[in-house]
Amino acid sequence: MANDAFQKFKSSVNRGITTISVKTSSSLEKSKIKTHMDSLEAEGQKLLMSIGETAFSVWQSGSMDYQAITELCVALQQKKDEIVKLSEELSSIDARDEQILGTAKQQAAAPAPDAQPTCPSCGAPHSPEAKFCRKCGFKLQ
Repeated sequence: MANDAFQKFKSSVNRGITTISVKTSSSLEKSKIKTHMDSLEAEGQKLLMSIGETAFSVWQSGSMDYQAITELCVALQQKKDEIVKLSEELSSIDARDEQILGTAKQQAAAPAPDAQPTCPSCGAPHSPEAKFCRKCGFKLQ
């Protein structure tokens, strides 16, 4: 009986150590990714300002040369695409952790049929006959 209690204690300690190890490693990974995403956002904002300044300059000169604007737009899109990939990587880290730790979230139960509907865009409740969301303007019907 004492051996059984010791095995349970040992198993509990091992799970705790594994949880701490996984969460620490994941936190470091996620922190690096978030920092990279923040720097990409800042670079994107600078590119957006450059696009505006360049577009104004082209308009002001009456030129039809949009090559510089196109190059800046392509660079901005590449930053945005990289941010999306990094977001997906963050999600995969969470999924991996849930799988390792055995804490996968249960599927949410379907809402009760008499429950008030919510906007799929912002989650605000609305009346069943509403055509647009009052909070965000999303077209409901």
